[in-house]
Amino acid sequence: MGYSAADESFTHQLPTTFDQVHDPDPTWSDRCYFFAASPDGSLLLASGYGNNPNTGTGLGYVKVTLADGRHWDLLAGRPVTGDDRGELSAGPMRWTCVEPLKRWRLDVEPNASGIAWELHYEPTAPMWELLPMKVHDADGQMLADMYHMKEPGRWTGWVEIDGERISVDGFHGGRDRTFGVRVSDKIDFWLWLDAGFEDRAIEAWIIESADGTVRYVDGGITHNDGTRSKRFVKIEHDVTFDGDRKRPATATLIFTDEDGQIHRVIADTPHQHVNAYYGLPMAHCQYEDLGGGAYFIHYLWNSEDPAQLDETEGKSMALDQLMRFQLGDQTGWGIFELLMGGRGYPRYPTWTAMDMSSFTQDKTPVDRLTEEPEEVRQ
Repeated sequence: MGYSAADESFTHQLPTTFDQVHDPDPTWSDRCYFFAASPDGSLLLASGYGNNPNTGTGLGYVKVTLADGRHWDLLAGRPVTGDDRGELSAGPMRWTCVEPLKRWRLDVEPNASGIAWELHYEPTAPMWELLPMKVHDADGQMLADMYHMKEPGRWTGWVEIDGERISVDGFHGGRDRTFGVRVSDKIDFWLWLDAGFEDRAIEAWIIESADGTVRYVDGGITHNDGTRSKRFVKIEHDVTFDGDRKRPATATLIFTDEDGQIHRVIADTPHQHVNAYYGLPMAHCQYEDLGGGAYFIHYLWNSEDPAQLDETEGKSMALDQLMRFQLGDQTGWGIFELLMGGRGYPRYPTWTAMDMSSFTQDKTPVDRLTEEPEEVRQ
C-alpha cells in the first residue's frame, strides 16, 4: 500500500488506500473505449485507454482503418502510480472527460505513425448500464467480475492520415466504460455489438461456453428521445464469415426482451477491410523508448496483403468489424465484436483460440512488449 494525494480526498469505498482495488487479479482494469464510423462505412476510428493498478501500468491504443485495406495501429504504455491514475494519456494519445456524462475529447498529437486527430464526442441517447458481469466457467473459475456501460454518440473534429485532414463531423459512434476483472483469453466466446440508427441504438452482449451454454446476456435499445426498451434476456446469432477468415461477412441476430418482444436484425459487411483486430503487434512494428518505462509502438499494414492478414489474424484474440445493420425499415452502422479464447467455439470454426501463454502472470503486457525480439523494435 502507498498513501498518495488521491487519499486526501474523502471518497474511499474500501478500507485501504486508493492504489488498491477490490481484487488482486492482474487483469483488473479501469478503462474506456470509443469508436467513430463514417456515414458510408468506409472509415473506422477506434481508441481506448486503461489503467491496470495491480500491475502498475497504463495502456492506450488507436486504430484507423480505410476501405482500401490500410490499417494504422498505435499502442503506448507507461507506468502508473496511485497519484496519476486520473491521467488518461499514453505516448502521443490523450483521453479527456470534458464534462462528466456529456462530453469527451480525444487527441493524438503528431507522431511518426502519420496519424493525428482531435475528436469531440457527445451522446445521442441514454447510456445502457449492463447488468453486473459475474461470469464463471463450468469448473467455477471466475472469468469476469466487471461493471460495463455502453452509450451511443456523435462526433465532430478531424483525423489526419498521412498529411490528409478528414472531417469527422456527423460520424456515428459510441463509447464504453469498464472496470473490474476480466480474464479475456479464458473466455470461449463473446459477441458484443453497438448498432446505431437514426433515432436509436442497440447495445448488446452475450458470453457463451464452447458448448453453447450461455454465461451472460444483456442489452437493449436506447432511444434518442430518452426512452429505453426492456432488457434482452435472449440473444440468438448466426454468423457467416469471409471464407476461412475471422472477419464476419453477414449475421442474423434475434433479440428477445423481458416482455417476450422479438427484435430481428440483419447485418452485412459492404467494406470487408474496415475493422480493428486486437492482439499482439506485428513483427514489423516500430518501437520507440519514451524513457522512464514508457514506450510507443506503431505500424501500418494492409489487409489486401494475404500474408499480412494471415499474421494479424494469427495474433488476434478479438475483432471489431464495422457492419451495416437492418432493423425493420431502419438502416444503421456499428461495431460487431467477436472474441474467442479459452477452449474456442466449435460453432464458428474459422476462429482458433489465441495462445496467450507468453503473457505469464508474473509479466505485464509492458514487460512482454519491451522484451520482444530485436526485430520488433526496428
